[in-house]
Amino acid sequence: MGVNEYAEQVVDRFIHDITDHLFLSIEHDDALMREYMTNANRFGNQQLNMALGMKITERLSLENDGENTNPKSKLLKKYTYHKVGETQQRHA
Repeated sequence: MGVNEYAEQVVDRFIHDITDHLFLSIEHDDALMREYMTNANRFGNQQLNMALGMKITERLSLENDGENTNPKSKLLKKYTYHKVGETQQRHA
């Protein structure tokens, strides 16, 4: 496997689990975690998590690719896997 193929594989795997990565990032950042808890109390965990998940998909032009019911983040019960959309792949 060449360096470009390896890089592609790593990025694809990261994108696949990007929602879990984002929530783990929140957990490990005190300021973001405080804001998360404030917003979760205000809007509810489910509504907040859905808004964050949809924002990832929207901002990065990703497509849904299944569901994970065993996330690493303690803030999630499940999350949607993602993949780079066909439109975005054509521009790469």
